Amino acid sequence: MSTLEEDAGTPGPQPRHHEHDAAHALLAAIAQMGLALRESQGPVAELGALFAHLARLLTDLRAAPAAAMRGLLEQLQSDVFRGIQQLQFYDRMVQHLSHLQDYLIGVANELDSMRTRAQAREVWDELHAKLRSRLISDEQRGLLDLFLSPDTAIRVSAQAARPDYSPPGTFEMF
Repeated sequence: MSTLEEDAGTPGPQPRHHEHDAAHALLAAIAQMGLALRESQGPVAELGALFAHLARLLTDLRAAPAAAMRGLLEQLQSDVFRGIQQLQFYDRMVQHLSHLQDYLIGVANELDSMRTRAQAREVWDELHAKLRSRLISDEQRGLLDLFLSPDTAIRVSAQAARPDYSPPGTFEMF
């Protein structure tokens, strides 16, 4: 990314590269994507187990006497509602990845801009704050803060385990 830096010895703005900011922003977004995908694994496994259970219930229903059907139907209804609830992970993941897409568009636009150091810092801070405000869990915000911290090593793995602020499949209300 190029920005403009006023140099006291040179008239007018001089280009200055802020690769450090760009690298942290991209790593933060990549880590968020890894988190979104990791958070979906548990609910997908539960959903698969639930569908297998539903298939067994349907088999039992076909073979059950009329008196036993009522209990099996109640169990089936309960399991269908659990399945619908488990599908919420997908909506959450799509929302998370959509916010990251918007963030990366902002990062890409900033990489091609020419700004003073102060202007660039303001733009980066706004990009980070906008994403942080859209994230829906403490784990997502903590991960963003970790990667945007000036002390974070650039080569930290986006797939590394993070502290579990909220169990996968849960969500925080805004």
